[in-house]
Amino acid sequence: IMDEEMDVVVFEDEDGNEIEFEILFSFEHKDQEYAVLSELEAVESEEGPSDAYILKIVENDGEEEFVAVEDDLLEELTPVVEEILQEELSEAEEEE
Repeated sequence: IMDEEMDVVVFEDEDGNEIEFEILFSFEHKDQEYAVLSELEAVESEEGPSDAYILKIVENDGEEEFVAVEDDLLEELTPVVEEILQEELSEAEEEE
């Protein structure tokens, strides 16, 4: 069980509804930092996180902002993220 503090960010959808996302982890790829987020409700549900979103972390006046990633870059990043997730899962299994 992770009790380290969760990083939660809030985004608004087109209808102005606030959706809370948890930052699952961040990683670097070609000198650019990315974050993998999942909806908080999904993370806390029994099924676990369903959809993970990859966003670019951009620093703007000392504030971190999350920016959508272009589709062609997403295709490049998806296997990277899957590999990290596989490593996390196998490490978690080894610890049990």
